Order: sequence, then structure tokens, then C-alpha cells
Amino acid sequence: MQRRSPAWLVGITYLPFGLYLGFITVSLQVLLTARGLAVDHIALLQLISLIPSYSSFALTPLADCGLSRRTWAVLFAAIAALCLAAGSLLMDKAVAGNATPLAITLLVGMFAAQLYSSTMGGMTPSLVDESDTGAVSGWLNVANLGGTGLGGTIGILLVEHLTRPIAAIALGAEIFLPCLLLFVMTREVRTPYAVRSMLSLQIFRDMWSVTRNRAALIGFIIFVTPAATFAAQNLFGGLGQDFHASETAVTWIVGVGNAITCSLGAAIGGWLCNRFDRRILFVLTGVVAATATLGMAFGARTATVFFAGVTLYNFLAGINYAAASAVAFDIMGIDNPLAATQYAMLMAACNVAISTVIWGDSRGYKSHGVKGALLTDAAFSLITGAIMLTVIHLYGGNGKRTESPA
Repeated sequence: MQRRSPAWLVGITYLPFGLYLGFITVSLQVLLTARGLAVDHIALLQLISLIPSYSSFALTPLADCGLSRRTWAVLFAAIAALCLAAGSLLMDKAVAGNATPLAITLLVGMFAAQLYSSTMGGMTPSLVDESDTGAVSGWLNVANLGGTGLGGTIGILLVEHLTRPIAAIALGAEIFLPCLLLFVMTREVRTPYAVRSMLSLQIFRDMWSVTRNRAALIGFIIFVTPAATFAAQNLFGGLGQDFHASETAVTWIVGVGNAITCSLGAAIGGWLCNRFDRRILFVLTGVVAATATLGMAFGARTATVFFAGVTLYNFLAGINYAAASAVAFDIMGIDNPLAATQYAMLMAACNVAISTVIWGDSRGYKSHGVKGALLTDAAFSLITGAIMLTVIHLYGGNGKRTESPA
């Protein structure tokens, strides 16, 4: 029997994605604002940089073709590292009025970081024992969520306290070094698709064959349905004032506090995934999270209500993220030749649902203020959550992949 790697070790290899995302979402805002770039320009830079979060799945078949997934992962990590290092050197040019080089560099790097994450997702079921898929789902989300907070903080400290060339080298190193752990882990044994399979569309025909089985279809429906998106996390930073919370406190709770709370939830979520149906856990966390948004909507407009609601919501989000990964691993199964592509498609489905609820929450806020946004978020979870729990009960089966592409 092939030796498998420990769940915590596999989880740590997801750090490059979290660290890169942390620089984009946290460091960039702080560093460029301090240098005088307008907030709307920074937001546009971030928006462009995050395009791969919903589009990179179209390139993910690369990771299932030609080279081993481990080789692809190292290449993607190297590209992301080089782009982040280069991006840190282009910030002054952006402040001076030419932000295009920075935007393109960070965009390419984010594509690489996203493809790295998808490649790791494709490998993971083959790297750990089947009994450890729940635990590794928790660990990888701890790495992603903790890495985002850590990457944002490290990026600011390095750029502010080191010379720019040294900071660039250090930023590149923090992205690349974690992937080297792959060389001390179990080596995935598989026969990659030939690149010509992608060119001849054979890989896409096989992808359709894999996706047609019941476990995959139910999983895709669960992910694309807005039952457990935790989209209100994107609003909390702007709601603190409505609850009379200080700016410093809000910054902490939606920044470092969010990373800590979500990471704790993810760690516990990994444990829960080994004991309960992961699909029910995924949907149920969204339903339960509605109690937090409803409490904030109808509760007193105080800082205490805000902090309690946000903390509960973020904790449940961490459990949900672990469950999402575990559901994806169940669907993909072991030795799936299209695992990276399928993983990316499932995560893209989640992002579609999140975007849907963000749009709905924003419309609710525009129409009825804070209460409208929070009630909209709760309504999505309660209504669609009840529907999906019924679907799982009636048609869900055991949630495991039962067939492979021919």
C-alpha cells in the first residue's frame, strides 16, 4: 500500500494562494493609499487582479495534461512568486500614474496562484488517506484563511521596513517556499492526459462524462445554489458605523479577527467533516448563519451586537469552507485524471453563488439600508438552504464519485 502524507502537511502547501491573496486584498490597499493613490484606482487594481477567481477554471485542464501535477504546482508557484516580487517593484510607477504594468503583473500572478490552488485540490485526494479528507479540508482552509491575513500583514511590513529589492525577494520567497514541501510528500501516481487531448477536445468530453454522475451533479447544484455563501462578509467592513463600532475595532474584527475566527472554524470543520455528511454540513452552516444576520438585523444597533454577530458568522464560514473542500474531494474521488479541472469548476460554482448573494445584499442595502442587506442575506440561506437539504435527503445518495471517465 502506498504511503500517504499527513493531512496537516498537505494543508500547509496551500499557503501560497492565501499569501498571494493577502497581498492583493490587504497589503495593496494599505501600501498604495499611504503613497497617495486614490481609493477608486486601488479598487480597480484589485478588481482586475481578482478576475482569475471566477475565470481561471478555463485554464485548469492544463494541470491535468502533459506534466505531473506536482511539476505544474511548482511552476505555478514560481510564476506567482515572480509576479508578486515584480509587482512590489512596480507600485511607485502606479502611484506616478501608470498602473497598467502593475495591474497586468498582479493579474498574471493571480492566475498562477489560482491555478496552483486548483492543482493542489486535484492532487489532495491522492495524497492523503480517504479517512483524512475531512481533516485535510480543515487544514487547507486554515492555510488559505490564515495565509490571507498573514500575507497581508507580512506584505506591509516587508515593503515598509526593507529596501524595495530585498522586500521583493522576500515576497517572492514566501510564495514559493511552501510548495517545496511537495518533494517530501507522497508522490501522486497517475498518467496525465496528453496535451493533444486538450486540443482535440477529448478532455472536455471526458469532463462531461465525469460531471454527469449523480454525486457530481448534486454537488454542483449545492455549490451554485446560494444557500451557504457567507457573502455578508463583504459588507461587514462598511456596516460598523451603523452599529456605532469604532473604526479601529471594525478593522480588527473584519481583518485579523476574521482570519482567526474563520481559521478556528475551519479547523473544527475538518473534524466535523469526518463525522457528518459533508453536504449537509455545508448547507446547514449557511442556514444557522442566518441566525447571526437576523440577530443583527433586529437587534440593538450596538457594537456588542455587531461583534457577536460577525464573530458567529465568520466562525460558521470557516466550518463551511472546510465542508466545501471535503464535498469536492468526495465528488472527485481518488485517482481522478480530471481532478484539478473538476475541483476548479466546483469552486467556480461557489463563486457564482457568492456573486449572486453579494448582488442581492447590495440591492437590499440600497432599498432598506442595513436591515435590508442582512435580511436579504438570511433569506437566501433559509429559503434555498431548506430546498437543498430536501434535495440531498431525497436524491443525494452517499455523495461519493462512483465512476471515472472512460
